[in-house]
Amino acid sequence: MLLRILLMTFVGICLSFDSNNRLRWAAINKPDNITANQLCQQQYRHRHIDSMMQDVATNHNFNGVMLIAENGKPIYKKAFGYFRKDTLKPFDTTQVMQLASVSKPFTAMAVLLLIEKGQLQFDDEIAKWFPKIKHKGITIRHLLQHTSGLPDYINDNYLFIKFAKNKGRGIVWTNNDLIRVLETQKIHLRFKTGKRFSYSNTGYALLASIVEKVSKKSFPKFMKENIFLPLGMVHTFVYQPSMTDIENIREDYREGIMGAKGIYSTVEDMLKFDQALYSKKLLKTSTLDSAFVQGMTSENEKFDYGFGWRLRSSIVGDRIVYHRGLWEDANPMFIRFVECNRTIISLHHPTNSDHWNFIESIQQILNESETVCADF
Repeated sequence: MLLRILLMTFVGICLSFDSNNRLRWAAINKPDNITANQLCQQQYRHRHIDSMMQDVATNHNFNGVMLIAENGKPIYKKAFGYFRKDTLKPFDTTQVMQLASVSKPFTAMAVLLLIEKGQLQFDDEIAKWFPKIKHKGITIRHLLQHTSGLPDYINDNYLFIKFAKNKGRGIVWTNNDLIRVLETQKIHLRFKTGKRFSYSNTGYALLASIVEKVSKKSFPKFMKENIFLPLGMVHTFVYQPSMTDIENIREDYREGIMGAKGIYSTVEDMLKFDQALYSKKLLKTSTLDSAFVQGMTSENEKFDYGFGWRLRSSIVGDRIVYHRGLWEDANPMFIRFVECNRTIISLHHPTNSDHWNFIESIQQILNESETVCADF
């Protein structure tokens, strides 16, 4: 269904630009501070991206806010649908929302900051901070790249919920509760450490706790002082159970565990983080580049995950670093086309759409605008 919508969109592109009268009129009557080519691209992009997004919102129940940027400047930003359907509260473009697993790039950044300062090493074993955890040989690198073998406290919930009183109802675990279970219960590894890639939220919860132990600051405070405030991300924070005014909080014993999830932000704040990854505001280039390199198992098999980032190539060969998430009615995505400095950020509820279809289509619209408007 979505593919049919996209094909119809591209048909619309051809039809609308067969008669360029309105665009040419706008180019002649353009503002002084913009070229005719730039104005043409702006109109082309906004018209066809908006047409596509309207179709996705209508046909695929997209409720959220979408931001598309190029070279750090938003070229499309719009909210669709309802943040809360029970109260008919609409989404707006400043909505603060749970990032779910899109929190992982931020947690990885905190670890890299400590590594660059010499306070951590990639090959440090977690036994240094958690000597009671029975599994030996697990390193910081294993946690960052999901090769530790540790079961996932979210996706392998059946292994952990039996240790929560009243099966998790009415209580909220913190990272310390998760660590206590790993230390005192027989939680077996899913495979020998390092042997393969297998996504584990548990590893990122341990990383957040290691950041606390090394920095001697709470994870929320460390993130605020070292990442959020330096980048001007004034609407971004780490959720803590003491916060009682957060909307859409799930009644789940795992809610208070930080690191793998739990960061809240806006699309504009996330764009600030995105742009910092093209500079040396937080890290040296060499340290930052290491986050975007394919991981490798002990069996010498490469996999498409770096340090807190998934890795992918687009249909036209552009390198993409990204992350997506799903938790607490939040299904965000953070997509970075790094060669051309294009960014797609979406904070939305779960949908029935194929995200990669419209991500690739957005990229194609942006590329086509350069060709269509070349003569202006």
